[in-house]
Amino acid sequence: MRATAATAILTLEDLDGVLFDFNGTLSDDEPILRDLFIELAADHCQVELTDAQYRHALAGRSDREIMADILALSPIDAGPVEKYLPLIDAEYSARIDREETIRPATRELVCALHAAGVKLGVVTGASRLQVLPALERAGLLELFEVVVTDEDVVHGKPNPEGFQRAAAFLGLENPARIAAFEDSVPGLGAVEAAGMIAICVEGTHPREVLEQHARIIVPRLSTDCLKIDLGH
Repeated sequence: MRATAATAILTLEDLDGVLFDFNGTLSDDEPILRDLFIELAADHCQVELTDAQYRHALAGRSDREIMADILALSPIDAGPVEKYLPLIDAEYSARIDREETIRPATRELVCALHAAGVKLGVVTGASRLQVLPALERAGLLELFEVVVTDEDVVHGKPNPEGFQRAAAFLGLENPARIAAFEDSVPGLGAVEAAGMIAICVEGTHPREVLEQHARIIVPRLSTDCLKIDLGH
């Protein structure tokens, strides 16, 4: 149902488009990524990272940028970033094969928005080799008209390039009529810079941190998100 002047309620189904981050948002996989990078840093680069350090400095950034920061901390010559990207893809794929990270409630939300005629896209700092198979396995790939990955942008989040590219591909000219779901501070910064409506999903950062960067915070993706009044 479209919002009316009488109700002045703006919901997701009233928008022109909705964009989703992947890691930690569409896919409940942030703990998997955290463990992957912490172990990779220790085993290959002699860098010891804590959970808190990962969340504060690395979560929400592209695989390429995370790996570059880890290598910058390494006391040894551990090689270039490009050496590790295939390893990250392979290890990520092996780990998510052990569990389904795109939850049924998330699928229900995406399907409901698609049925309502809202244009949908994914904007992520992960690679296509990570994202496309996961979306296809969850039965969602065909519902997204555009998937922007690390390979498609020059600048990662918090730069808005990825969100702007997705909107342009979808033919959406008014960013104020686009919502974007994110879980990280860099991602929220990118949404804000793009002029879109940011909706933050809890889990990656403490809530008190998220409250400094997002007006709308939800505990998880589900069809409950359809009831959010985006105008207040």
